[in-house]
Amino acid sequence: MAFAGFRPRDTAWTADDQAMTGGRPDLLRALMVQESPVPRDVDANVERVGALLGERSDVDVAIFPELFLTGYQLHHLGPLAVGLDGTAVSAIRRICADSETAFVGGYLERGEHGALYNSMLIVDAAGSIAGNYRKTHLFGVESSVFDAGDRLACVEVGAVRIGPMVCFDLEIAEVARTLAFGRPDVFVGIAANMAPFHDDHLIASCARALDNRTPLVYVNRVGSEAGFDFVGGSRVVGPGGQIVADLGCGPGVAVVDVPLRRDPPSDVDYLKHLRPELYRGQDSPR
Repeated sequence: MAFAGFRPRDTAWTADDQAMTGGRPDLLRALMVQESPVPRDVDANVERVGALLGERSDVDVAIFPELFLTGYQLHHLGPLAVGLDGTAVSAIRRICADSETAFVGGYLERGEHGALYNSMLIVDAAGSIAGNYRKTHLFGVESSVFDAGDRLACVEVGAVRIGPMVCFDLEIAEVARTLAFGRPDVFVGIAANMAPFHDDHLIASCARALDNRTPLVYVNRVGSEAGFDFVGGSRVVGPGGQIVADLGCGPGVAVVDVPLRRDPPSDVDYLKHLRPELYRGQDSPR
């Protein structure tokens, strides 16, 4: 399948830039959506996606939190589940094609044989499905509600390669490290992170970027739902672990130019210094 991918912008990606960087842009202009979805109302949340993408014609990708299309629901999920061939995903694809903007966001996926996945949908700027990542590490009660994904892989969207993660995945260092071997330009983590775990994700997002010398975009939701209070804290982290932009803890929408990965100096390219023969001791989990 061929993907039109992110739409290059005159101010961010010139012909000289492409020649110098092997055809990849230096920046990704991201619309970061730190909002609360309407619980159990897929149509209303799809409409919100359409409104935001329609308002911003100057962004490459719009990023929405975990389970944004359905809300963070843990009960009576059958009627809420969305299929990749269903009307909600088709609507997102049309919105992306009409606005020439890519979409990354969370939803409850109806999988094969009745499986339910906490998934990240990735649609490119032409309206094609570029990727669909199923959360691999489930937190708390999620493990009794959702099925766990079984694959970690980068997703190519035009000239940009992203490493997808969902919420608790960020806290498992091996997830980002596995994706890093695919040399993503940027990690994208979406979350429904709740109190009292704000600092867990603050530290984890900075660490995952630094561990792998790869920028990271983290988009979390706000509001209250299903007995949880969600803490925001959406941010962009540079490849040195420094916070480039932070949306704070209240609702908000922001456009941020995200610096994409470039090969770090060899001395601090940790992937080149790995010695895997040392890392599994006799008492390590198997």
